Amino acid sequence: MTSKQRISNIIEKWYLIDPLFFAIWTTHELSINPNIQNIRVGLGKIEYNHTFIEALDAQTLYQVLRFEAMRIILKHPYLRRKENQTVAYTASNITIQEYLQTPLNFPYAKQIFQTDEYDKKYFEFYYYKLLEQQDSMGAQTGGGGGGGGGGAQEQYTNPETSGIENTESWDADEYYSNQINDKIESALENNTWGTVPSHIQELILATLKPKINYREILRSFRASIISVNRVLTRMKPSRRYGFLYLGSRRDFCTKLLFAVDVSGSVTNQDLRKAFSIINRLFKYGIERVDVLQFDSEIKGKPLTLKKAQTKIKVIGRGGTYFQPVIDYIDKNKEYDGLIIFTDGWAPIPTAPKNKRTRILWLFNNEHNYRRMKDNLKQIGGATFIKEL
Repeated sequence: MTSKQRISNIIEKWYLIDPLFFAIWTTHELSINPNIQNIRVGLGKIEYNHTFIEALDAQTLYQVLRFEAMRIILKHPYLRRKENQTVAYTASNITIQEYLQTPLNFPYAKQIFQTDEYDKKYFEFYYYKLLEQQDSMGAQTGGGGGGGGGGAQEQYTNPETSGIENTESWDADEYYSNQINDKIESALENNTWGTVPSHIQELILATLKPKINYREILRSFRASIISVNRVLTRMKPSRRYGFLYLGSRRDFCTKLLFAVDVSGSVTNQDLRKAFSIINRLFKYGIERVDVLQFDSEIKGKPLTLKKAQTKIKVIGRGGTYFQPVIDYIDKNKEYDGLIIFTDGWAPIPTAPKNKRTRILWLFNNEHNYRRMKDNLKQIGGATFIKEL
């Protein structure tokens, strides 16, 4: 029996017992690629090396195909490309292994992080946790792979041998993401989950939730803090009495404070994003923005901007402490709104006494947003900048 026939026999069985896996598999083209080491998914293809398939026994092949089908269902190959491909492969493998719990030699979260605190999380979470682990340990690799043996399975599960090759084509792809979402929604509507248990269904359904649109949240925040002054004018007649009395106009007078975290943990790229957001606020109808820089303390006086700027000098780059910013709006209560741009690596501040000024926490990425949002919900709303 050829490798393609072995694969087809397994997939055909899914039609009855795992219709979601079958439906997802059929959205991709199956093809032989002798130039790769094992099996990979991406760009609408499932590519495999026939020698790798032939080296697997029936049960192991079944587990490998199911593992790759789950990788497609979770859309890991169709998320925005990660800078460290080896770590991305490891993060994907940990996520899938946590839920499928296969006999394949993929690691569980507890084996990598030495704690059960990170059990059954999601791809982005594990990716950033692995990067943090690398930084703290000075590691050279993505870690967390299969054994050091030379067998087919060991080679497949080891991120050092397969990570870069198997994630080569991974990148954001709306077309394939939508195709996958259609199949998931169909499974939900028709209850065709097959053998997929409820806790995995929840993980799959979570991938359907739309990403937070920080631009919409900024617009909403701007609308919630908008402030106007009624000014009498002779240039406009009174609606009731004509030119016998002064008319009135309403001038926008919103006072917005934008606090930028300039600590050492915030990258220059993140700072460019922050100041790009400030410039965008002028498009949303904000006529003036006071920009406050902070790390462990307030750095100088606020810079008042009345139009978009191409260059702003950054000062600071120390540690991070939010409390000085909160104390600042307690002393300066004239602000309608405060936006705090940060990576979130700081202690939770005490809530302000000033209840007038609305607060929005704007995080530099989704990982830091998820890590901090629940702890900050008593102080203000939160969103994050989607990776560009």
